[in-house]
Amino acid sequence: MHTQQHPYLSRLDHLRFLAASLVVLFHFFHHTQGDLRSANPLVSLIDEGHTGIALFMVISGFIFTVIAGHKDIDYGGFIRNRIIRIYPLLIVAACLQLFISTYNDHRNYGFFQLLGWLMPFRSETIGLSPYFQQMWTIWVELQFYLIFPFLILFARRYGSRYLLGVLGLLFVLRALVFAASGEVRYIAYETLFGRLDQFVVGMLLGRLWLAQGKDTPTAKLRLHWLWLLPASALVLGGLHLFSLQVGFAELKSPLWTVWPLVEGALWGSFVWVYLLVRWPGPEAVKARVDRALAAMGAISFSTYVFHNLVLAAYNKHAGVVPFTGLERLDTILTGVVCVLPLVMLMATITYQLIEKPFLSLRRSYLR
Repeated sequence: MHTQQHPYLSRLDHLRFLAASLVVLFHFFHHTQGDLRSANPLVSLIDEGHTGIALFMVISGFIFTVIAGHKDIDYGGFIRNRIIRIYPLLIVAACLQLFISTYNDHRNYGFFQLLGWLMPFRSETIGLSPYFQQMWTIWVELQFYLIFPFLILFARRYGSRYLLGVLGLLFVLRALVFAASGEVRYIAYETLFGRLDQFVVGMLLGRLWLAQGKDTPTAKLRLHWLWLLPASALVLGGLHLFSLQVGFAELKSPLWTVWPLVEGALWGSFVWVYLLVRWPGPEAVKARVDRALAAMGAISFSTYVFHNLVLAAYNKHAGVVPFTGLERLDTILTGVVCVLPLVMLMATITYQLIEKPFLSLRRSYLR
């Protein structure tokens, strides 16, 4: 989180790296193993690795709230910065996908199809996109950008109870959809009516962070690193139970009415602890690890956008490496050792050539 108004929180980039890695491993695992149930919580973490999306959204809500602090937001300036942040890479991905679809489908996809990818709504041509189907989350994020300045304004005016009221309203809406149609998974998983819970959880954490003065340069890391154990166990346990009881592919479970909030709360607790723990070990070693993880997190958007294209190329010419002879373990190890580094190499290139030059054009939107 680089801004002129607040200290850089490198650990948020660590968490971005974790979120992107989970999504990459999830897609690789499902391409090779399909959807499954496992008695091992660590396997469930990868099998439900789509949860990295929830972590991304909690982080977004937190970051924007902390950056805004107690200042007013210039709406136009805020949206301008978001366009500069998102659209260069989005345009490249959209054009590439439409050109691929034009060739594969023997149809001419032109301006209106491209426009559909650039609006903050789900494109009708995303089903044609074997390499960029994950881009639906970008449209949800853009929708959040459009309403965030209003949410933070009303939260300041009416207090955090306003955001809690938003969470209550979202639950009621999902419950009504489930009561009316018998399923709510699509609404909960792929639209703002589910994902806004996670953004709002991040905003609530951000408000707590500001209220406790942790955005100041003198703020101290106060938690022993062992606090990460219960925080991690909470996330792993919650995801494991979800995987066993519901799972990603289950469409008709009523638990989808509440899962977006539960998932956001699980990650919110982990984010809070991770930002406050004191790492053990020599300072020089900790500094190197911090810089390395932050650098990998900085390219998380490129990692997310291009990972399925890299996965498709890898699966075309390679496959699961038999490290141990255990199929599931070998799939996870291949994802970590072989696939993830290739994805990050591609992401580094696109970050340096596309993202980074445009990021320098951003200006302050606070007044």
